[in-house]
Amino acid sequence: MRRRGFTLIEVLVVAAIIALLLSILLPSLANARKAARRTMCLTNLKSLEEAHWLYLTSSNGWLIRAGLNHGIQNDNLKVAWISTLQRSYKNRLVVRSPVDDSPHWLVSEGGQGVPVPNKKGYPYRRTSYGINNFLDVETVPDLTGRHVTWPKIEKVRNPSGIVHFVFMVERCDPANAYYSPTDCLAASDHPHVEDWAEVSDRPRKAATQLEIQAHGGPKWSSKSITNYGFLDGHADTLRFEQVYKDLERNQFDPGLFINYQYQQ
Repeated sequence: MRRRGFTLIEVLVVAAIIALLLSILLPSLANARKAARRTMCLTNLKSLEEAHWLYLTSSNGWLIRAGLNHGIQNDNLKVAWISTLQRSYKNRLVVRSPVDDSPHWLVSEGGQGVPVPNKKGYPYRRTSYGINNFLDVETVPDLTGRHVTWPKIEKVRNPSGIVHFVFMVERCDPANAYYSPTDCLAASDHPHVEDWAEVSDRPRKAATQLEIQAHGGPKWSSKSITNYGFLDGHADTLRFEQVYKDLERNQFDPGLFINYQYQQ
């Protein structure tokens, strides 16, 4: 009995079907991978907030401090939050986002070992995340003459509405109109939110300090999407416009929270 093999047309049809299935499945798999990495990053932020609450309990309500400065200043790692929280949370603290591909990580940590421009002392990235500078007694801006600081959790009126942990910028991008090689925050652990109000394109300015589009949306836009941790311990994936509108409407300054409620 003669065996019948596949004809060329049959092989091509099967190949076409496989190619069609792959074209359908691959985007779905890519989206699933992005969602998984976004969730992992969100879990990191929740862990940081959990560690912070352990720290609050042991420190009588004092908030953590920023210590990784930028520019030509020297770091103060002793007070930096990555040190204080590591002591509180031991080896469970994860300070690198799964989507962070900054070239400024050391080669031994999976980076390219590229020093941050004009960063002296330790010019490399130690963490993907930073803290809201309004919540640090040394970096809090004096914008209104109020001279108000929030060094203790009890002074913040509504912790659930105040951004605490943020995703720091991975690299300074010369394509950004507000790029400054002398002020790259890729190795710092806090932004300077008060700077954003100085320009009309606030998302683009914020993007020189934060990775506001780390998890989707258009680049350097009010619709850019990333993860934020909040002072009460929760974390969420939000558009930039949901946490910052302008100097008087944002979820960074505890003194202004009562004035700002984002409308969905």
